[in-house]
Amino acid sequence: MGRRYYCDYCDKTFIDDLEARRKHLTSSHHIKLRKLHYEQHRDPRTVLAEESVKTICRRFIQHGECQFAGNCKYTHYSQEELLNLKQQIQLDDYEKQRKTRKVPEIPSLESWIEKYNQKHNKADKESDEVLTPWSYPEQLEFRSDLPPSLKKFKPDNFKDDDFDEWGA
Repeated sequence: MGRRYYCDYCDKTFIDDLEARRKHLTSSHHIKLRKLHYEQHRDPRTVLAEESVKTICRRFIQHGECQFAGNCKYTHYSQEELLNLKQQIQLDDYEKQRKTRKVPEIPSLESWIEKYNQKHNKADKESDEVLTPWSYPEQLEFRSDLPPSLKKFKPDNFKDDDFDEWGA
């Protein structure tokens, strides 16, 4: 018994002979099974683009199968399956956008304090202007790890305007 050739697509073995292999590889059964195999690994976008243009196969709808299978010029996808493909593509697009979305770079608190001190030390030496101690870059408003004493004042913080009673 000589060497044997095994075809993964057809799950079949035969004598490894040049003529036998050529005959098998050109057979319609092998070509059909190979196409079905690669059909499973196609990109959903490609499948949706190709199948949404085709009309529905009547034979597939009536009998649940079609003798042409992967070679059929009509689609074997239902409207529901095409809708699921479309939703899958949209979900993949959303995930890609979410991963590539840039988050604004927020400086570290230490670097901001250092810049703030440098700026205000220069300002103190150059002029006698009064600087508000709560002015800081807008990027710090979005930081969630700031202690309350470093957060910017908002008008809502001053609802109680009875200043005469303060410190009493």
